[in-house]
Amino acid sequence: MAVNMAVNDDLDPVRRLRVMAAATPGCVVVERVIAAPFEEVWAVAADLEGELPRYQPSVKTLRVTPGEGDRLEAVALGRAGLCASFAAVLRPGWCWMQSRTSVFGLAAVPVEGGTLLGRAGATRRRGLRMLAAPLLRRAFAAELDRFESRVRQRAQ
Repeated sequence: MAVNMAVNDDLDPVRRLRVMAAATPGCVVVERVIAAPFEEVWAVAADLEGELPRYQPSVKTLRVTPGEGDRLEAVALGRAGLCASFAAVLRPGWCWMQSRTSVFGLAAVPVEGGTLLGRAGATRRRGLRMLAAPLLRRAFAAELDRFESRVRQRAQ
């Protein structure tokens, strides 16, 4: 018996991010409408090596190695000296990265007044999940402030 493994594209990227977050224990999602066109917002999001360390304060550097199609491998070096390897998928409006210890997601869709951007993330360490959620919500809100600032700076 054949199994249909086709991807259901009925969900836009932000809705897909919400579903992935709901299926990931301890995952937090923060969303914001950024008053800029999708292309400008996604240009910041897709520039993982150049921009992610600018708006994600725990990341000092991120190095990306292309894989097949929209698959990537990324190695993040943290400001505290920790290193993590991520398997990633990057396509227009969608970025999902997973390491042994954490999950990082971004999704965007055009909306009236700009672009809706969602940021998802979680720690995979069971003992920290409950403690981390409120901290992650505040951290992601501040991260989206920095992200929005980068969009404005690049548009000038």
